[in-house]
Amino acid sequence: MPLKHTRGCLFSKRCCLGEGGEGLRSANCCQATIALYIGVRNKYCHACATGRKSDHICYRNWNASSSEMETDIILEGFLEAERVHGVRYTEFIGDGDSSVYPTLLTSVPVWRHVIKKVECANHACKCYRGALEKLVNDNPSYKGSGRLTKKMRQKQVSAARCAIRMRSKESNRLEAVAKLNKDLLNGPYHCFGIHTHCSTNFCSVAQSRKQPASSSSLRDDQHPTSSSSLSDDQHPTSSSSLSDDQHPTVI
Repeated sequence: MPLKHTRGCLFSKRCCLGEGGEGLRSANCCQATIALYIGVRNKYCHACATGRKSDHICYRNWNASSSEMETDIILEGFLEAERVHGVRYTEFIGDGDSSVYPTLLTSVPVWRHVIKKVECANHACKCYRGALEKLVNDNPSYKGSGRLTKKMRQKQVSAARCAIRMRSKESNRLEAVAKLNKDLLNGPYHCFGIHTHCSTNFCSVAQSRKQPASSSSLRDDQHPTSSSSLSDDQHPTSSSSLSDDQHPTVI
């Protein structure tokens, strides 16, 4: 089978399955809509926990900490992909976890130097919403009309999602990150109606300010002034208004 490099989508999911309610954690490796790999780590067996150790199939296969499940599953998915499907994953979608990426860089052979991590926008917006909820719970005075209401919190998260979507399309990644940082800091101001520093990419108020004004709306200092409105020191003075020392005297 020819070896191909592919962009994989790996994510973890927690669920509760089985007669004994075993806690499972799985990771899927997907290309398009095809599931290429599913891994399960289970550190609990209901039958064993209740003393029924005979006449049952024990699915417990994990003794380490739960936080290490995701890292182990994704690493196994990377290693199994080449052997089973003849492909190598070069990208994965991460949720901000700091342990997965370093493990891949040290444990994946040969192609580990080309592996890139793609930050998950869903996870970023979820964390943003969680921080807003914690803020209003810790400070009840922030709630109420004209403040951080539920609708306003949803609006701020939507603004952050819009900024992430727009900046992800830019080719210059360093410049895009700087612009995204500015957009996220400006998000609360935009939602509360202050559009001084809004970007014209997705703010209609900022876009309207950038449109050229018509000639009828120009100020007096921008529009040519007619001669009738000029003062005496601005308009050429007729000879009749000149003094004797300014106008040649007729003999």
